[in-house]
Amino acid sequence: MYFIEKNRLIECKNKALQSWSKHNFIFEQFAVLVKQKIIELNKNFNNILIISSDYDETISQIKELRYKNLFYFSQYKSFLENISLKSQKITKIFSSLDTLPFKKESFDLVICNLCFHNINKKNQYLDNLKSVLTKNGLLICNYFGENSLIELKNSFLITDQKLFGGSFLRFPKSITLIEFSQMLMQAGFKEVVTEKINYEIFYEDVLSILKDIRGMGESGFHSFKNKKMNIGYYKELNKVYKKNFVD
Repeated sequence: MYFIEKNRLIECKNKALQSWSKHNFIFEQFAVLVKQKIIELNKNFNNILIISSDYDETISQIKELRYKNLFYFSQYKSFLENISLKSQKITKIFSSLDTLPFKKESFDLVICNLCFHNINKKNQYLDNLKSVLTKNGLLICNYFGENSLIELKNSFLITDQKLFGGSFLRFPKSITLIEFSQMLMQAGFKEVVTEKINYEIFYEDVLSILKDIRGMGESGFHSFKNKKMNIGYYKELNKVYKKNFVD
C-alpha cells in the first residue's frame, strides 16, 4: 500500500513556482495537445472545469476556445494567487484535489490535467468526476503513465539491489492504460477512448532528471524512500544510469 502525502505535494509545488519557467516544458506541450483535441471535437461548451497541476499553461490555451464559463480549479494556492485572469467568464477555485465542491451535472467539459497520478482514492475520484458532468458531458484526463521515468525507476532498482540487496518503494504505483480504461467504465463513462502519447527527453545524467522533476513540483515521490539516499547513493545511481541508459 502507498499513500500520496498531500502536504508534501503542495510543498513541492510551492517551491517549484520559484523557477517554474525553466522546467515547465511538459506542461506547455500537453496544454497545446489538449487544446487541439478539443478543437477536433468541433463542439461548443457552456461550462468548462480545468483541474490541473500546472501553473497557467493549460488555462492559457483553453481560454481561447468558445465557452460561457471557465473554472480553474487547483489545490496550489500560490499558483492561483499569481495567475492573472481578467476575463469575467473565468473563475479561480482553491480546494483540495481530493474533493470536488460542485453540484451534480455542473459542467459539460471537465479537463483533469496531469494530476490523476497524485490522487489517492482514484476510483472514488472518477465517480465524483462523473457526477459533476452533464448527461452528455465530456471528460479529458491525461496523466503520467506506467512508462514515465522508466529509465530512472530501473536505475533506482539496480542501485538498491547493488547497495542494499533488495529494491524499495521509491515511486508510487503507476496506472496502466488498460487499468485506467477499466476504471473509467466502472465509474459509468461511455465511449471511452484512450491514447498513449510518448514524449521523449534525453538526459546525460540522473541529477538533471531529478532537477527537472523538482522544478515541476513532482518530487513528492521522495516520500516513498525506505532507505536513506546520501551522496554516495546518488553517485552510484548516476553511474548505473549512465552505464545502462546513456549512449
